[in-house]
Amino acid sequence: MSKYAGINNAEITSGQCAKILFLFALGSAALILPTLVTSIAKQDGWISMVLAGPFNYFILLIYLALAERFPRLTLAQYSEKLLGVWLGKALTLLYIFYFLLLSALVLRNISDFMNLSVLPQTPEWFINLTFMIVIIYGVFLGIETISRTGEILFSWSILVIGLVIFALFNQFNFQNFEPFLYEGWLRPIKGIYPILGFPIAEFVFITMIFPLVRQEDRKKLRKSLKLSVVAIAFVSTLITIFLVAVMGVQEASRSPFAVYDMAKNINIEEILVRVEILVAMVWIGTVFMKLALCVYVLTVLTAQMVNLSTYRPLVIPYSFVIVPISLMVYRNAAHAHEFSIGGWTIYSLLHGFVMPLLLLLVAVIRGKKDMSDGRFKDEQGSNSRRQKDSEAAEGNSDITNKEPAYDATPS
Repeated sequence: MSKYAGINNAEITSGQCAKILFLFALGSAALILPTLVTSIAKQDGWISMVLAGPFNYFILLIYLALAERFPRLTLAQYSEKLLGVWLGKALTLLYIFYFLLLSALVLRNISDFMNLSVLPQTPEWFINLTFMIVIIYGVFLGIETISRTGEILFSWSILVIGLVIFALFNQFNFQNFEPFLYEGWLRPIKGIYPILGFPIAEFVFITMIFPLVRQEDRKKLRKSLKLSVVAIAFVSTLITIFLVAVMGVQEASRSPFAVYDMAKNINIEEILVRVEILVAMVWIGTVFMKLALCVYVLTVLTAQMVNLSTYRPLVIPYSFVIVPISLMVYRNAAHAHEFSIGGWTIYSLLHGFVMPLLLLLVAVIRGKKDMSDGRFKDEQGSNSRRQKDSEAAEGNSDITNKEPAYDATPS
């Protein structure tokens, strides 16, 4: 592949940014998270999903506040400006380890699912290696290609989720929600804990994507992300409600991939059956998006820390590290369950909430703002050409039009 491959993949729209956030949240969490929450909050797990929504938006507000002060810089770059070069690089190194571990965990999720549900005789290393080849190609093509893929997967995800929910209406059992709040609000509040670390705090990846949003779309970014947060909360709550209503608390808590098992119950007049394969296909697609974004952010963070001109030479070496780590990161599904509801939330919140909040406080106290462009040179060159083209087009428009449509104001 040419070193200039994906050279124009430097900008995305606010809508694409919101969709990849939705798919990132849906990712590995769609099949795993409802089981974790149900095991803690029991039949009130759907309340935990509702209560987690405001936390989701609050954390995004921190990222947006940083993006307003440093619109063209990533977290790795403005941390150096706020904390100094060496302390900023140390902070970036912590994020590199975080996204390296997160990439390995996401890759292990897909091999666990394939081994337990689809390909029980296939070695895990082969599944991980095969899936990683596709990830390498996607990350090489750049963020714009990943975002356009996300637009396609977003439509299919909504379609399949709607189909599954519609097909399960005839098996909805309200008695599975009784007794309602049988321990008060304690269990639903406890159920929020794993959601905060998985996936809410993981949304810190978006700080590396904000600088790539088109300038003309930045005014729509907050509204688009707000809609994405609402969609994430709504879909997560809906999935958990149907999981409890169809399977019951005990069965839903025991199954490692309860949503996939729930789809196996679909049977409409022996015509609409075996729909779970559609759930598997959509979930694999969303996991692809999450892992591609994690690897992209991982390589960009590293490239910016060591001042490389592009992230692409790092993709393949990191892949050779992620695959073996994914095989060693935990022993089995039971161990993964304990890890997800235990230490991962604290570790994830440290990177996804505490550190960005401290950076924002430092920026506010010191009154720091920076409008410089920190993108890679090839992407900067591409963007500068686009800007010149747009300026030339505006100049031609001013010559041909005697009366402007609106008053021009200096930027």
